[in-house]
Amino acid sequence: MMSKAELRRELLTRRRLMTADKAAELSGRLSERLAEWLLARPERRVFSYLAYGREADLDALHRRLWQAGFMIAVPVMSGLPDGVMQAAAYRPDVPLHKAALGVYEPPGDDIWPPQTVELVLAPGVGFDAAGNRLGHGKGYYDRFLPQLLPGVPVVGVCYDWQVVDAVPVDEHDRPMDVLVTERRVIYPAEE
Repeated sequence: MMSKAELRRELLTRRRLMTADKAAELSGRLSERLAEWLLARPERRVFSYLAYGREADLDALHRRLWQAGFMIAVPVMSGLPDGVMQAAAYRPDVPLHKAALGVYEPPGDDIWPPQTVELVLAPGVGFDAAGNRLGHGKGYYDRFLPQLLPGVPVVGVCYDWQVVDAVPVDEHDRPMDVLVTERRVIYPAEE
């Protein structure tokens, strides 16, 4: 099995090599699948993310959820210690600013306590069918997810090609409850 660093490097290279058109096409299909899945669920306070690079872009999903009455928060890291993020309320029409790591953030004037999040959409560099997630290696989600109330679903969001045979795990890594790609919904407990 590859190390986390080797697998991360391989998958990030593949993601960088995607064309903008291909990323937009897959992101659109992924947003549609996620919308269908989320609209059938009871949770309405969703912690999502704003894409950077060729990460799966959920802007279309955010607009659709907002119109359906969902409340959305996204990560803010500005002014916080390395590896720490907070959930800031987000609306699709709010102006964003470019922050550290090239990620866009809302103003951050309405921070949600993690205990108020009902569902998390977590991006990743890679996942496996057991729900294991490979992030960028900075530990933001490793620190944030344990603050959620027990039972809050954490959904791994990725392109289908980012689901690999095996992701190396450490004891602090939290597996995803569900994975959603542009092609399928994977329930790791059933794999």
